[in-house]
Amino acid sequence: MPRNVGGTGPSRRRQSSSPSLYTKLLQVIILTIALYAVGIVLWQNSHLNADLPDMASIISSTKDAFISAGSSSLSRKTVSESSWLFPDTGEEKDEDNVSDDGDGGGGAILPIDLSVNFLQRITRAPGAPPEPLMAPSASTARAPEDFLPVVVPSEVTFRWAHRARAGSLYEDSSKIKAYRIIVRKAKTHGEGSVVWDSKKVNVVEEDGVPDSVDWGESTTPEVGQILEWKVQVWDAKGMEGSSNWSKFAVGPEGEHNWKGGWITHPSDMDTFDKKSGVSGDECGLWKLRRPLPLFRAQITSQDLLNGSSDDQISSALLVISGLGSFRVSFDGVPLSTSGPIDPPFTDYSKRVMYRGFDVTPFLLGDNGKMAQSHVIGVTLGSGWWDHRPVSGMAKPKLLPRGPVTVIAQVMITYTSGKTRVVGQTGGDGVNWQVSRGHIRESDLFTGEMVDLGVLGGMEGWDTSTGWSANSDIQTDSKNPYQEINKWIQPVSYRTEVTGEQRKQEMALKAKAMERSEAKSFPRRDNFAAPIGKLVPHEIPPVMAMERIAPDEIFDLGGGRWLIDYGKAFSGMLHFDEGVPTPIIPDDKRYPRAHGFKAASERGDSFITVIYGESLEMTTGDINRVLVAGLGQHDGGPRHVSKKEGHTKNAYCFPDDHDGILSQKDVYVVSKASKADGKALFSQARQSHFTTHSFRFAEVCCSAEPPRNAHALVYRTAVSEWGTFDS
Repeated sequence: MPRNVGGTGPSRRRQSSSPSLYTKLLQVIILTIALYAVGIVLWQNSHLNADLPDMASIISSTKDAFISAGSSSLSRKTVSESSWLFPDTGEEKDEDNVSDDGDGGGGAILPIDLSVNFLQRITRAPGAPPEPLMAPSASTARAPEDFLPVVVPSEVTFRWAHRARAGSLYEDSSKIKAYRIIVRKAKTHGEGSVVWDSKKVNVVEEDGVPDSVDWGESTTPEVGQILEWKVQVWDAKGMEGSSNWSKFAVGPEGEHNWKGGWITHPSDMDTFDKKSGVSGDECGLWKLRRPLPLFRAQITSQDLLNGSSDDQISSALLVISGLGSFRVSFDGVPLSTSGPIDPPFTDYSKRVMYRGFDVTPFLLGDNGKMAQSHVIGVTLGSGWWDHRPVSGMAKPKLLPRGPVTVIAQVMITYTSGKTRVVGQTGGDGVNWQVSRGHIRESDLFTGEMVDLGVLGGMEGWDTSTGWSANSDIQTDSKNPYQEINKWIQPVSYRTEVTGEQRKQEMALKAKAMERSEAKSFPRRDNFAAPIGKLVPHEIPPVMAMERIAPDEIFDLGGGRWLIDYGKAFSGMLHFDEGVPTPIIPDDKRYPRAHGFKAASERGDSFITVIYGESLEMTTGDINRVLVAGLGQHDGGPRHVSKKEGHTKNAYCFPDDHDGILSQKDVYVVSKASKADGKALFSQARQSHFTTHSFRFAEVCCSAEPPRNAHALVYRTAVSEWGTFDS
């Protein structure tokens, strides 16, 4: 019989009833050390009156020294490089988080983590890539932040946290006696005037500091304002501590505050209108909406005048949204590094979130005078709005669907207090143009295809130098590639489907309503989904929260390179020094899923990137079945969960995915392109309107591996408070 090592028999109980001499000695040593440490601290406080050490600084410096000892230029950067005790929220603060116009007072308590409506200003995403290459004609101004919280006048709620100042005494920082909130106009010409002041509010000890404070009822913020705010608190001794100034904007609330309307490409709108003469199945119509369009608007110096040369611009707020996803630039400069899903995913037929951007620096020159004409540029992706209708994927009919579309306006506030809206889409916003651009295809699941030749040929399209009059061409909906770099006037987004009708359709599909109960609606010719009400961002955007260097790079032969980033995450590659120059494999046969048949037949050059979370045990290739495809693979002996040839007749299945729906980005330069192909590849940096789940990435086909190919980790930009390993 084996011995019961873990048993509780009599002999085992007798052994544990009296501790050994060694255990007693260890207990005495620990107790002695603890008493000695406590005695030292008490002696310092009572005899030397010395400040306590800043433990956060000690721990942080120790951690930094430990990390830097083994780090290299390719070491990973974490989400926050500040002390893990005080996570960095993106606020501009110095060591003690004092205000920018004072020393923060001498109080023992400092307000931190200022937020308005639960949103914090983000000056720069922690994992933001290097600044992209821009046209020589682009502005030298830069956006002040990556994310600016926007509120509506009827709902402004302030929140903040506290921490003790380094070196303060416990009895001083144990209680907050009072607080005060000050809101002022953003400083452009000298000091911003105060628009709301809570005055000093005494704290009732039994209630404590409130979790939140609403804007006072005596005043209401004005739509279009860009405001700054700070918090002052008084500690147990009545000493004041102050935060930095934070920042937010006041956006439109309700349709009456929006002068702009949704606009789209005329040919795209036709694919949703039965009366247009454009016909086809769902996949065929989807392909007619590719390449994806670019939008731009010109704001002239005449638009900016307010009747008097002495009335200068105080602030300028651009409010904008786009479906499926959008990125916006001003005078050729990207306004944010936010990621592939902007706006956030909602039921777009009910609610669409918009962003606000402070574009004041672009409208004012170095001397504070109004500059000349300006251009807003908008690049759009499919997102959750118009993705590829592959069978077996997210059902297009269950999600609202329409042509990609944008809405925008610039709200200017002058020093006199007057306001003006310019650059609005739709209606009388005749200064907007649209053209097909460089993104041949974008899909959150299957990846993105970027035409680098078109991108190079349209350099400066979003600057005043690149602006041109509308083209006189007649659009041909049957050949969208003829519409590339042909700028025409957009049309208003239109639909005959009401919100009530769509709600009923969804209820019937979900079997939440009997057909006998359904209401009848008139016959509809335009079947684009309705677009819901516009609201400011209610959550932080998806942003690059980490930037990771490769752990290892493997040469798989034939110009194929496997990059291992050491952990799985959601994101994409960023080629810091450009995409490598492509080669054709010696046998002219591309590895599985890396081919591009149509491009090869035309003699085009291309680089492909395949993403995956794991490797196949037998071949060492990326396991494409495990991710993204949602079961859309070719089956058979390799993947027995499906019958062989399962995807052969799958609806709208992408070309060149070789039977397995894959996460695949493609960078291509047409043989007909007049520009230097090598230079075009060297200027490419990343895809934008897709995201991939991966640890491994295969790049094919090039003679040399990509240089400085970092991975960008995209997720919602919320503070990280802890980690775990598994």
